[in-house]
Amino acid sequence: MQAVFARCPALHRFTVRDRSGLPDTVDPTALEGELFIFEIALSPRLGSGQYDEVYREIASTIAAAASAIPGAKGLLAGRSFVRALH
Repeated sequence: MQAVFARCPALHRFTVRDRSGLPDTVDPTALEGELFIFEIALSPRLGSGQYDEVYREIASTIAAAASAIPGAKGLLAGRSFVRALH
């Protein structure tokens, strides 16, 4: 996940959830997949194009980890990832 933060300097935080962790406002029958990205925090936020680019970066990193590391889906679900500030 460090690579995601390195490639996306405006990214400060995001959360990965599975179906059991979806908010009540989300209809799970309308979604495909097993893991979902929520609570993306960007600063500065420069528009929806930036958000979409960061979302794709996070999604591709999670997909790569899930396919390369046995049990990664279980380790990622329910976790928040935050840029370390010093």
